[in-house]
This record gives sequence, structure tokens and C-alpha cells, in this order.
Amino acid sequence: MALDRPIFWLGLAGLSPQQRAALVAVLPSQPTSLPAWRVAKFSEADAWCISGAAARLHDDGTLAVPDSRSAESDLLLQLDQVDRPLAFTTPLSAPEIEPLTTFEPESERAVRMVLKKFEAWLQPLRAQYFLGALLHQRVGGLPHAVCELTHQTVLLAVVDIPRRRIDYLVDTSPVQLEQAVWNQRASSPDALPPRFRQASLRAVMWQFAQHSAADLLPAAFKTDGIRLLRPPQVPEAWLKDSQRTVLRVLETGPASLAQLLQSGVNPEQLVRDLGSLYFDGAVSTVSGDVPWLSSANLRPSDFG
Repeated sequence: MALDRPIFWLGLAGLSPQQRAALVAVLPSQPTSLPAWRVAKFSEADAWCISGAAARLHDDGTLAVPDSRSAESDLLLQLDQVDRPLAFTTPLSAPEIEPLTTFEPESERAVRMVLKKFEAWLQPLRAQYFLGALLHQRVGGLPHAVCELTHQTVLLAVVDIPRRRIDYLVDTSPVQLEQAVWNQRASSPDALPPRFRQASLRAVMWQFAQHSAADLLPAAFKTDGIRLLRPPQVPEAWLKDSQRTVLRVLETGPASLAQLLQSGVNPEQLVRDLGSLYFDGAVSTVSGDVPWLSSANLRPSDFG
């Protein structure tokens, strides 16, 4: 089963209008055999591109980047606290910046190369996305059990439904997951093998929804009222401004999809945001609960 490729979100800061236009023109906007890249709000992006000419490094380690498109205050970053891939455009204002990666935004080849570096740095997120895609597309119902995914005797992941967690091989590829064999096992591993990481099932599905180009929202949400069951249980920092807007509306009472669109949220992003909230279990429909996880058993064909 072929898995859809993700959309990665790119934040831009300090670039001139010409640099920005040249870079955006190169970005693959739709996922094909490779991930797509789209520009997002800087603080909500997966990776950052910053103008090396506009950036200024202060003595305390703070990087200041003026917003070339508005008169708002400078963007301030602590370089030692940056938690995502970062690249600077050339030339640099000062050699002290010492970035890991520089590139020419007007060069199509240079942009494509830096995107490939970003994708390599984002490999744990890619793995989570593909696991989420596999769970959503292949599995019609998850058993209350522990399942393992293997490819040619190599363990790729252990999905523990009772404990709502996934242990996964960070550098697993979509091809390996597409060809993986599913089997039930007695329990999750006591210790993680090398290059394995652990994530909650909620986190994996949230990230999948936020990086998917597909409409993952169940049909019932399109025709019925949508109600808030509880606040989402992911880190507060994961909430986008658009999701906060949706939550504020739903906190006042149930609303239809059309009513939520009136809040000014981009329609495509609204479906993506509601998809994340649905997988989290934070929202349902007025007519009744629409749980993603159920106690239904997997069909025999769902296992290898």
C-alpha cells in the first residue's frame, strides 16, 4: 500500500520580497513521490530560512531578524535554544553567526539541496507521519493489543494500543513501512533497541493530520454540528493560531463546519486542524461520539 508523502511547513524571516518570491517559486507545493513544502507562520513551521544579511547577532547570543515585510518588532531567537532545522541565506552579515547551513535563495539547485537537508533533519517527524498514514489508511480497526511491524526481519515499530504509544525506528523509510508485515506480540519491548524512539499514539496522529494533504475528517463532521469534549491533550506549543481560534468558537457551544469557516480560518487548514482534534479525542459530533480508536478486531487480511 503506497503511503502519501507529507507537507512540511517552512518559516521565512528577513528575506527581501525578491528573495522570498524566488524561494517560494521553487518549493514543491503538492506531495508526490517527495514531500511538499509550503510557507507557514514562522513560529509554527517545521524548518526555518533566515536572511543572513539581515540577521544581527547580539553579545548575549540573541539573533535579531527584522521583518522585511512590515514595521513590526524584530524577530528574536536564542540560537542555543533553536529546536528545528535552520538555514541562512548568503551573504552573512557577520561571520560570528556560523550557521550550519547557508544557501543562495535565488538558486533553484541550492534551495532544493537545503530542502533535502531539512528533510534529513526532520527524519523522526517523517517516520511519525508515515506511521500515522499507515495506521489511518491500512487499519480499519485497531485491536486492544500490541502489534509489531517488521520488514525482512527488521523491526520497524511496535504499536501498543493499551498503553497508547508507539516505539519506532527513527530512520525507517516509507518503502519499508509500505511492505511491512503486521503481527500481534505479547507486549511492548522492555528496552528500546538502538535508533528507536517513543511517542504517544495521540502525538503521532496529531502530527500526521497536521502534515497531510488529504482530507482526514470523518464525513459526519461535514454535516453535523461539532462539539468540544475537552481541551486537546498535546503540548500547548503544538497548538496553531488557527486551532486556538477553532477552540475559542467551540468553547461557546457546538458549531457547524460552515460556522467555523466564518471565523476566518483557511478552509484547508480548518479541516487539518479538526482532523488533529479528532484524532486527539477533543472533538466529536452533536449526534454522538465518533471515536477513532475502537475495540473492533483487525481483519485477518490486515496482518501480513
